[in-house]
Amino acid sequence: MGKRVVNGGFWKPGRGKKLLLLVAVIAAAIRGLNWYDQASAEAPEVVGPPIEYDHLSSEIEEPYISFGIPPVRDEELYAVKQFPDVRSCLVRAEQSKDRPDLRQIDWSRMNTKFDIKVCMFRIFSSYQTPIRVKQWFISQKLTGVSQDEYQGKTELLHSVRAYNYPRKTNNVYVSPRGVGRQIKLKLIYVEEFKVIWSADNSIFATTYESSSL
Repeated sequence: MGKRVVNGGFWKPGRGKKLLLLVAVIAAAIRGLNWYDQASAEAPEVVGPPIEYDHLSSEIEEPYISFGIPPVRDEELYAVKQFPDVRSCLVRAEQSKDRPDLRQIDWSRMNTKFDIKVCMFRIFSSYQTPIRVKQWFISQKLTGVSQDEYQGKTELLHSVRAYNYPRKTNNVYVSPRGVGRQIKLKLIYVEEFKVIWSADNSIFATTYESSSL
């Protein structure tokens, strides 16, 4: 009997076990990396004192809108369902508190830009004022925080925006866990976070955008 040929080569005894062992080791390493990133994101380090808020916002009281209209895209509708109120955007340790710290957003669950947009809407609806929103951006270690006013199509709008530069901070806010995090750290040059208010001081839109070089 000759040696069995597999894929044009000679199959050596024990090679299959070695390959399975290698796959198991790689899978374990990836799980470990995912766990580490998730654990570090579960309790984010924030800076500054707690920020006062007006109330705890929810979809029932303040339905999510984007540029003045309700969500229509499936991804956005799913995010609204995943985060029906401001508590659901926070780390577990804060969710059941009478006065949760709204700085403690659970970044490990911000897997898409729609998750970020919805949770910013919940948090900023609770804060109510641009000053508190600016404080929140700073608490998340974002930079370039600024406030602007400009003329919209029908009314005067005002906004607050902030930025993250992953290559400088070694941190990315969207999909921060596991291998995907490492890829995004290499690809993303800047993340921009923004909230826009209408003339009546209600939130008109929250936006998250990222760009690469």
